[in-house]
Amino acid sequence: MILPFSYHYFSPQKITIKKLTFVFTLSFLLFSSPIIFAKNITLTDALAKGLVELKVQGEGGHTGKSLQLTIRNLYKKKLKISIPAGMIFNSEDTTRQDLMLIEERILAIDGHKNRISKMYAVCIEAKNGSPRLGDKFNIGALAVGHLLNIAQFIAKEKMYRNSAAQYAVWAVSDSKRVENIDNGKLANHVADLLGKPRPEYVILHKTTSRPGEPAYREAPSVLKGRFRFELKKAQLMTFGLYTKDGKLMHAFFKKKRKLRGQHKFSFTFRVFNMPQGDYVLRLVSGGKVIKEKEVRF
Repeated sequence: MILPFSYHYFSPQKITIKKLTFVFTLSFLLFSSPIIFAKNITLTDALAKGLVELKVQGEGGHTGKSLQLTIRNLYKKKLKISIPAGMIFNSEDTTRQDLMLIEERILAIDGHKNRISKMYAVCIEAKNGSPRLGDKFNIGALAVGHLLNIAQFIAKEKMYRNSAAQYAVWAVSDSKRVENIDNGKLANHVADLLGKPRPEYVILHKTTSRPGEPAYREAPSVLKGRFRFELKKAQLMTFGLYTKDGKLMHAFFKKKRKLRGQHKFSFTFRVFNMPQGDYVLRLVSGGKVIKEKEVRF
């Protein structure tokens, strides 16, 4: 016998509550699970959640692909691990340099698998020894302020292969001169960031990448740059590097005829055997100074 509809055990209110409970539970799972549904997760977050294991060792030296990261995915599904520029890795040997990444990368790692990645990094402790092959590192904090800005700029502009990147970082981490940065775009960015005048010349220092030795040496070896001037008439010109009291140390050209108009040229002087101090770049004609610029190394 079929009972009338009004006698069926049917509760719209209970069905509605069940539906709402199901929808709420599903929504919570969908939006609160950064592991399964998110596009990627940062390395620090993955470590904090126990999703990965990390081993870091030096590749020998303080620039280039100087850090090797081995990441093991402890989770059953694939993870996309985001590694940002500016991440600092601390050497377990306090006499060795700490290194900072200057590139960013996303690594896809299958469940319960390892992924090895060699990454571009630079030194942030100029006075310490360059890391040796196999030196152990621990993950530290993300850089802040100007240091993070420089790391992100280098990564964005893909300058991590350029040796100037190390000097740009040292200008912030160790207060080295912006004149040491042999890349105009990078040097200007650092100078603007630090509120310093944009450099008008470059001083290259002798460096060593030999593991165990300090990377930075206060040993100027090359002075280089560009020089501009204007002449109202043709003249015989001499351009060189002079001492403050007027002694010519190196001539770039002597008694060279220059025509009327605007001129610019690039110059290079080897200064590794000269005493450090203040000097003058000077353009002269017939004993008269046409233009000069003070330099220091």
